[in-house]
Amino acid sequence: MDNSLILTIIDLIGKRKTNVLIENGFLNECIKLSQEDILKCIEKYKQIDSSFEIPNLEKIQNVIENSVKTLSESYKLGIKATNIFNDDFPQKLKDIKDRSILIFYRGDLNCLYEKKSIAVIGTRIPTKKGEEIGESLGYYYAKEGFVVVSGLANGCDTAAHKGCLKAGGKTVATLPCGLDKCYPNDNNDLANEIVKKGGCLISEYKIGTNPSKEKFIQRDRLQAALSLGVAVVECAIECGTMHTVGFAQKYEKKIAVSLHNEIRSDIETVKGNLYLLENKGAIGLNNIDDYKKYENILIL
Repeated sequence: MDNSLILTIIDLIGKRKTNVLIENGFLNECIKLSQEDILKCIEKYKQIDSSFEIPNLEKIQNVIENSVKTLSESYKLGIKATNIFNDDFPQKLKDIKDRSILIFYRGDLNCLYEKKSIAVIGTRIPTKKGEEIGESLGYYYAKEGFVVVSGLANGCDTAAHKGCLKAGGKTVATLPCGLDKCYPNDNNDLANEIVKKGGCLISEYKIGTNPSKEKFIQRDRLQAALSLGVAVVECAIECGTMHTVGFAQKYEKKIAVSLHNEIRSDIETVKGNLYLLENKGAIGLNNIDDYKKYENILIL
């Protein structure tokens, strides 16, 4: 299906309603990128919500034109798109209840098809030891043939991506903004290196979209969806990392957590590690043997 069509409908009524149209068979391969076809499709939402306000033809036409322009400009920037109706859309993103409908990407989409994948995540302000462990986890699992998934944030995410790249592995970064931007800005070189070395940057958001709290949470679910398990380097009890952990539990993924010496010290950004171990059934990672045991659990 035409990516412009999907983007148009999402921009007109939002992702959740678009998903409802798909689930009810109202949005299908027969729908074309025209004012009339889109209007007929969207009108069917009235069957679900009688209070739904249907956009007029003029608005539909304006959004169609903007969608076509957006995708054209994206392509010039090396940003491609695929949607849930296409054969190349990653199955991992279809299988979750709050599934993706349209994704934008830079790099090799094949990374998202790999069965062996692990998310390595954590706080933006890790201890020195935590930063080292984030890199060692990225390095170890890349050497074992895993695609390493993270969020390109400062701190633990950056360490995980860098460790993977040092091992010659492929890494995927999920972003909370359009791929014409890099968040954070100082990781722009790292983002380009990820793509250059066979990895992939992905986002559910079109170019020009800025990050927001809700978008960070939504990108966290992609990390969990794309991975067999989630390894937490360091985190506080209340932090963004816990969103990814929550999604991982929802998707029945195995959670692991680093348990280096400083975890038992009185540092807010590491207190979440013991919390996960004691309250969420996380698997403790103390050494290489533990890394291997966790790996075996993931690939069973």
